[in-house]
Amino acid sequence: MNFDQIKEMLAPHSELDSPSFIQGMLIGLLCGDNDIQEAVWIKKLIEEANIKSIKESFLKGLHDLYLETNKSLNGSGFELTLCLPDDDEPLAYRAMMVGQLCEGILYGLGLIGCLQDAENEVPPEVRELVSDFSDIASIEVEGVGTTEALLETEEADLVQLIEFVKIGVITINESLNPVEASPIPMEGQASDLSEDAPFTVH
Repeated sequence: MNFDQIKEMLAPHSELDSPSFIQGMLIGLLCGDNDIQEAVWIKKLIEEANIKSIKESFLKGLHDLYLETNKSLNGSGFELTLCLPDDDEPLAYRAMMVGQLCEGILYGLGLIGCLQDAENEVPPEVRELVSDFSDIASIEVEGVGTTEALLETEEADLVQLIEFVKIGVITINESLNPVEASPIPMEGQASDLSEDAPFTVH
């Protein structure tokens, strides 16, 4: 999933946020309703951003993003690919995009109505991850990657944070869209993946 290509596709539409936010919004919608159609997502995106005019190339880009995200989210589990900048981009920028991805996920879940009755309807593990993603969405990037001494540690922290977000997305999706029980018992539950997360945002 090419971050730069999607960023270029979004460039004519200043109403839209980053590629990471856009994919996050799609992930949130898909987690809230696994059967949501591509046309519904695109309509919501256009309406929310109040876009008046679009080109065929823009729709083609959204189509490709929908197909790849939907396939990776509902594949074997660990195929999920997040739309984030390449590793050669500044660390602070990459961290900011992780925050925008989480902001988009929360936005999509909110649009689909998954967060309206958090106390009674949403599973506890999802409520906890929503809180974690909210913290990540507010991540402070000022001063990140500015000193050589801290750079290696911060790089490792960011890698762990991205893995935590991936596992969190998988957990939310499987909690809100449980698969019918298999006739052969399987050991372990995907929802347990959120426990003992390697990175905590303060």
